[in-house]
Amino acid sequence: MMGTKERSFAPLTHISLEELVPQNHFYRSLEQKLDLSFVRKFVQETYAGLGRPSIDPVVFFKLQLVMFFEGDSI
Repeated sequence: MMGTKERSFAPLTHISLEELVPQNHFYRSLEQKLDLSFVRKFVQETYAGLGRPSIDPVVFFKLQLVMFFEGDSI
């Protein structure tokens, strides 16, 4: 016999990341000073026109910066 699982979800809390990250945090100041508008134009030729949408290249670049600043290496 196939069983079923009852799913119950806890109520969502209404907390935004803006409230959790201090105003003087390093990444907030970096976001204000670093203009990443060039990234999409720079990588546009490497993306196919068809298929599933990718991660936004700007988001990917920001993740790479976080890895650099936080000392993670692959």
